[in-house]
Amino acid sequence: MKVAVFTLGCKTNLYESGQIIAALNAAGHQAVHGLVPADVFVLNTCAVTGEAERKSRQAVQRARKLNPNCKVVIVGCAAEKNARQFAEIENVTFVKGVANKTAIVDEIEKRGVDVEQLPSVFAESIFSAQERTRAFVKIQDGCNNFCSYCIVPYLRGRSRSRLVADVVREVRQAHSAETVLIGIDISQFGKDTGESLPELFRALKGTDTRIRLGSLEARVITDELLESLAEVNFCPHFHLSLQSGCDAVLARMNRKYTTAQYYDAVCKIRKAFPTAAITTDVIVGFCGETDDEFAETCSFVNKVKFADIHVFPYSPREGTAAFGLQDTDSALKTQRAEALGQIKQQLKRSFTNGFLGTTQQVLTERKRGGLWEGYTKEYLRVHFDGASSVGEVVNVQIKEPFEDGAKGVKL
Repeated sequence: MKVAVFTLGCKTNLYESGQIIAALNAAGHQAVHGLVPADVFVLNTCAVTGEAERKSRQAVQRARKLNPNCKVVIVGCAAEKNARQFAEIENVTFVKGVANKTAIVDEIEKRGVDVEQLPSVFAESIFSAQERTRAFVKIQDGCNNFCSYCIVPYLRGRSRSRLVADVVREVRQAHSAETVLIGIDISQFGKDTGESLPELFRALKGTDTRIRLGSLEARVITDELLESLAEVNFCPHFHLSLQSGCDAVLARMNRKYTTAQYYDAVCKIRKAFPTAAITTDVIVGFCGETDDEFAETCSFVNKVKFADIHVFPYSPREGTAAFGLQDTDSALKTQRAEALGQIKQQLKRSFTNGFLGTTQQVLTERKRGGLWEGYTKEYLRVHFDGASSVGEVVNVQIKEPFEDGAKGVKL
């Protein structure tokens, strides 16, 4: 049976889709990533925003257009939040939530709804189907933070960590040029098992793969963590979640740190890894954000000199602590997002310019328009001339800014 597994949302969802594909193929099915013609569609849904939930429902209609007689199986966060929104859609045969997603291989012929209780410990055992260029390895699930704007802890459950030995086994088995360690909040890794992120990195010492991290919280940036990262083939790119550069807004968000504490983490990173890329997420217009509060955010992001910023207008989410609080006018949110977007572009150009004339190791990912494309360890996108192949790490001399990154020549 041909099964198409389509993923919406985060990299953790993408990894879990790879687990589903691996399990289906092991059971004798022909399973592939993407929304392509198939007998059965497994839709791995997202519910981080109302828009993500809407797109998850729309994916059912897209599947039906590819095969009007298909079966559609729904899994993931949108199903966890509200299974009934899918159960009554034509062609949907089975709905499952977040827990035990890979069991779908045994349930693909079933009908009905089965949203299981979320687990209290990390219990997954199936390795995800991986690519040779970049592997994503899940090390943690769930979240204990309960930020006032976020629905995720209610859908994913409490934080639970994978054992270091299991992570190391999957990293070694993947044989990818680069491995990204991901989770819902990897900053909490090991707190429930008695292990830690530094222990994990020390255990990965000697692996050939480049190690890249998913999103981190600033409060976990310690000297011990940075020293352990220096022991592996680490990509010095830190995605430190900020959300606001104003302490008053951070308090309303229940973010549990101040801008001073965040900046201290930035300084520690740059002392240990001087060329590191520091990227972040910022929400604008959160619950009555004033002009002065937004100005503080703009000032702070300029102070940090981020390599890139993902800018999001605040979207109220039913079921969160902030839902129903004073919202900001939508036109003002758009205006602020555009203003911060301009700052982002200036900072991004400045970061790129810092690499001009240098030689960088680039992981080749694809060829487009006669040029190869890939990423440096700092996650700078580089377009370059010269012979290469997908998955190869090559030395490239960075010559000039180009499109969304830089252009260079292979040495």
